[in-house]
Amino acid sequence: MQPYVDIESLANRASELREYITSEEGSKTSLVLPLLSLLGYDVFNPKQITAELTADVGVKKGEKVDYAIMGSGKPKLIIECKKVGSPLDATSISQLFRYFTALRVRLGVLTDGITYKFFSDIDAPNRMDGAPFFEFNLVSHTQADIDFLLKFRRGCLNGQMKMLLKECKKRRLVSIIRGSIRYSLKVSPNFVEDVKQTLAASNLSSITKREIDMVSKRVALEEAIRIVEDNIQVDTLAGALEKLLPQVIGKDIAGLVTYRLTANSVYLEGAKGNQLARVFSSGLDLRISFNNGSSAKPIRVIDDIRRYSDDLVEVFSMQNVRG
Repeated sequence: MQPYVDIESLANRASELREYITSEEGSKTSLVLPLLSLLGYDVFNPKQITAELTADVGVKKGEKVDYAIMGSGKPKLIIECKKVGSPLDATSISQLFRYFTALRVRLGVLTDGITYKFFSDIDAPNRMDGAPFFEFNLVSHTQADIDFLLKFRRGCLNGQMKMLLKECKKRRLVSIIRGSIRYSLKVSPNFVEDVKQTLAASNLSSITKREIDMVSKRVALEEAIRIVEDNIQVDTLAGALEKLLPQVIGKDIAGLVTYRLTANSVYLEGAKGNQLARVFSSGLDLRISFNNGSSAKPIRVIDDIRRYSDDLVEVFSMQNVRG
């Protein structure tokens, strides 16, 4: 679990420092390079990470991409950095697109040190997609996000590149679904226009875009909260735990675990009713606690308990489960 622990440590550091990082160089040195280091790269070895790699496009000379992860002397993945908080918008994506084309790579990342947007050429060979297939937020992520990020650790961009690109295509589905959900929840001007057009043929056609915007934002927030509330209901949590626990502690031990539900908690108990762990909600937050004396630990989604696999294996030993 060391990679997770190290990334969480960097995430905490990023939360503390982000307001003091006022330049692109600050983003690079305080956030981007430390993350690359945690992925196993020697950031001071140009054979692994090359800074300011020339990426001239046509007659435009002097173009340089901030970083390139190298393999066999060739760039495998390029990284374009911006200042923390800078919009990673169409202009920045266009810049990465030029470098992507010039250097003939298959993977590119656009980042402000906090958000990392991963691009490839999934839609058309040798042409960078307009939308990322994966987005990693350093200060707001799940265990599944970390698991996927680790697919880009040192060594994976050489012999495992074909397999990695297949995984990127699968991950694109998550990105597409997330984008569709965000489209409605963020209530963009395009969303408001779509609603306005839908109302045009009804007796609500006189409603203004301003009214639509106000109502949509309120409803979007209400629905987002309702979705979270539905997913932290104890019966939903218990069902998810029953599927997930065998993957972490093994089917034999998991088969002996019993579940006791209260209003906001799922108690995981041994064969004799001894409490081993508790998953519970506090407001809209989820936490897990173990009977090993450690403090309750935060989880964003139930799948995040895998990041505490060491604790789970220790607490759910066959001896403890049998009581």
